[in-house]
Amino acid sequence: MHDVRRTPLRALSALATRRRGEPPAELHATAEEAALTALHRLAEEVIDVDAPQAMGLYLFASEHEGAELALHVERNVFAETVAEPESFLATQYGPYRAASVLVCVMDHRRRVPAAMMRLILPSAAGLKSLDDAAANWGEEIRERYRAAGCTNESGQTWDIATLAIAPEYRAAAFQGLVTMGLCQVISIVGARCGFTTSVAILHVPVLRMLQWKLHRPFSEFPDVEPRGYLESPASLPVCMDLQGWHARLAQRDPVLHELMTVGKGLDPVLRPPDWSVAAELVDAVATGARRVQPTTHART
Repeated sequence: MHDVRRTPLRALSALATRRRGEPPAELHATAEEAALTALHRLAEEVIDVDAPQAMGLYLFASEHEGAELALHVERNVFAETVAEPESFLATQYGPYRAASVLVCVMDHRRRVPAAMMRLILPSAAGLKSLDDAAANWGEEIRERYRAAGCTNESGQTWDIATLAIAPEYRAAAFQGLVTMGLCQVISIVGARCGFTTSVAILHVPVLRMLQWKLHRPFSEFPDVEPRGYLESPASLPVCMDLQGWHARLAQRDPVLHELMTVGKGLDPVLRPPDWSVAAELVDAVATGARRVQPTTHART
């Protein structure tokens, strides 16, 4: 079990030592090389090493050791703007750890994580985006979410809490692929597990890109202006009606509709998960999340 408060080096080095019974790197290796070696070893233990695709989609419960691959991307992306990303992430996401599913896009060739997404499922801890939206935009926004059918109590809303891409995969060719893969998980697993609505607080440039490329999967609230959130200078609270989005895709873009509902289209280059197994994992986490006791957590 890996604590998000540990630094990337300590977490990966400890993992390598525990699993292999050997030092994390040779005596003369640098700290960065030690961490990278441990990352590669972990990747080789959880990915499909025989997959013909260059990249692959993987889902992990937060206590699974493979979750460290997704957390590695999350920490490093926040480290671009946060002085102490480990403690920052522990404060922000620690209360939701048991209710989190970590989705990771892996580079099979380089054995490194390329992108990640954190999905928070309904629990007594609440949904982070709902709570943070109310803290930043006022309690009225919670009522707007409720009117859109987005509540923690319904058990049918999940939270797209983090979506992060490693710097070396932000070129257009990679970014489009990994983003489509992550959205496939929201679409296909969400439909299978009954998460018919999603909430999120998205960085405005990311939101605009998703709305443009994917035929407006998210609904924005009228008269709600962008505000700073976490380390984004301009973010907006949004929601997704999965059935409405699917209907829009069926009418406007049948190819994209098949990609987002059946999972066909990306598989030549992006290994899909076994969607049934992925849905079983999410159902298991959802069941456990309902037992999570409420804790006091930071309002941002």
